[in-house]
Amino acid sequence: MFQNNKNAQANHRSFRFLSGRKIAGTVLVASMILFAACGSDDSEAPVSVDVDTDGDGILDSKEILDGTSKTNPCDPKPNSGYTGYDADNTIWLGADCDIDGVTNAEELANGTDPYVDEAKDTDGDGIPDFQEDADGTDKDNPCDPIQDENYTGYNAENNVWKNADCDADGVNNSDEVTGGSNPYLDDTVYAVAEFLPKLSDLKIFRGNPSDLVPNTTSYEYSLSTPLYSDYAQKFRTISLPEGAQMTYNDQGLLQFPDNTIISKTFFYFNDERDESLGKKLIETRVMIKSNGTWSMGNYLWNENQTEASFSNDAPTVQVSWIDGSGSNQSVGYRVPFTINCTQCHDVNNTTIPIGPKARNLNFVYKGKNQLQNFIDKGLLSGAPATAEIERLPDWLDDSFTLAERAKAYMDVNCAHCHQPGGLHNSNEGIRPDFRYETLYADSNVEEFKADIRARVDTDPAYGPSMPLIGITELHTEGVDLIQAYIDSLN
Repeated sequence: MFQNNKNAQANHRSFRFLSGRKIAGTVLVASMILFAACGSDDSEAPVSVDVDTDGDGILDSKEILDGTSKTNPCDPKPNSGYTGYDADNTIWLGADCDIDGVTNAEELANGTDPYVDEAKDTDGDGIPDFQEDADGTDKDNPCDPIQDENYTGYNAENNVWKNADCDADGVNNSDEVTGGSNPYLDDTVYAVAEFLPKLSDLKIFRGNPSDLVPNTTSYEYSLSTPLYSDYAQKFRTISLPEGAQMTYNDQGLLQFPDNTIISKTFFYFNDERDESLGKKLIETRVMIKSNGTWSMGNYLWNENQTEASFSNDAPTVQVSWIDGSGSNQSVGYRVPFTINCTQCHDVNNTTIPIGPKARNLNFVYKGKNQLQNFIDKGLLSGAPATAEIERLPDWLDDSFTLAERAKAYMDVNCAHCHQPGGLHNSNEGIRPDFRYETLYADSNVEEFKADIRARVDTDPAYGPSMPLIGITELHTEGVDLIQAYIDSLN
């Protein structure tokens, strides 16, 4: 009986051991199932081997194994031409796998590839990147492939395309479009250095000459302090012959090669507050250098404003306009006789330009320093860094002193005559020298203060006003500046 009790106890222990192993096994299996669920990107339901949640044509079970998302139809992103997707799956239809702003559903409706951004054109040449990749051309080069001169499929707003020069004529595509020339055709035109009957014959401007758009070998420029001419606006150009350069000549007048043409067109905006309302063109003065000598001629604009003709006449043209403050203005603009221009342009009996001195060009105009722009284009040689070149003050800029502004104004408006060798030769007797670089002690301004006051304040119609030609009414702002300067000397 004792033996039977021992057997019963052993059986009881054995049962407990086996029961414990079964429980432990059950816990282990449950733990493995739970671990597998936590390793999935969808813990709410067990993975079915034949489910494709995102409709990308790859089963969820494979996406889990591959580490891609079973709920993102664009992961992994297939190559172009892939058609294994489920076109009935709403997740896939609502996605935009090529990130072009068009859903996959819309791509299918449009007949485009949902995995290709057909609109992406890195270089702006009008050929999508995917097509360039397929064709073996460079999607970063707007001039590859080469296009014929009639091509217009480019994107003129693309910066890569704008900065390229697809016809290799030295003018970038953007400037060609702005100027009306062909960015795919070397249509370089050089100005004709002759006084021909029509201004358009000189080929300074392209298209309608009244638009004042220079040809690609003519360059607009401006002056930091310009000459006053009865409040007229001025459009200035320099045209250089093929392969030629201007040469830096210290701070003064640039040196120009033979066959250079310098033009200055005088006009009035109909309304200075809105230039789009048009303008009234009066005259275009032209200087041409031949055999080392400058000659001058004048072109008068017709009433239709379509053309200017070479002329020796000096008419008075009545002009009315609205100024920047909204006030009505009018003037009888007096065109000078060409021969009278020598009064200002002759120094030591030699005719020269007046305005384009290095210091009067050394400022930012239309986003670029003019001298640096000439240097960058290979049009100006021998110049140091622009920071080393003196700048003539803008007489309207209050950041300069009164003396600097007044001297700059007189340098441009008076010094062409009042300098050594000028019409009022400061080397002859005691006469004022109004050049900007002249020291006050050497200028004789002190001796002529009273005369300067009187001359600049005299109406041109009633006495010996200054300047002698080129104006019919006083420049009120300029007179105030000079009078204030003379006051400061007392």
